[in-house]
Amino acid sequence: MKKSLMIGVAAFAVLLLAGCGQNATPAPQPTTPVEQPSGNKTDPSTTEPTLKKQVVTVYYSDSDLMELQKEEQEISFAEDIEKYKKTLALLGKPVKADAHFPLWKDFQYHSLTFADGTLTIDADSKNQYNLGSSGEGMAVDSLKETFFQFPEVKQIVILEDGKKTESLMGHVDISQPLTRNK
Repeated sequence: MKKSLMIGVAAFAVLLLAGCGQNATPAPQPTTPVEQPSGNKTDPSTTEPTLKKQVVTVYYSDSDLMELQKEEQEISFAEDIEKYKKTLALLGKPVKADAHFPLWKDFQYHSLTFADGTLTIDADSKNQYNLGSSGEGMAVDSLKETFFQFPEVKQIVILEDGKKTESLMGHVDISQPLTRNK
């Protein structure tokens, strides 16, 4: 009787194991390709644009407003217009703040565009400068020196609130485009 009980238990175990093994087969794979989500990071068309790096020379005043001093800084940009915007922002932020006085500190503008060799800066008329006549002259010179390092910039036009202006601070005439010194 023990022998038949053992055979019965063994047969039951074999049937149990055989039944469990049938569910172990893998599910059939679809025959049509599955589309990847549109935000796939390996797709080259959706990658971030390649940033260019460039060292630019930016001009500030000494602490006594006597002479321009240059400082080199590195910028990263994807498009050329960003190069000009980042360079303009640097005019207000010297690395050597203890030695260089920013002539364009807190300068606000509406837009900056570049077309046909002309860099146009539309300044906000609410800017406060308080630099006097020599300071205004240095500010315009620092702007010219900084942007004319780019060979494609032939002239700079400064507007205020989208309109031509005679001067930013009342001392230096900017009614005509600023051009390279030859």
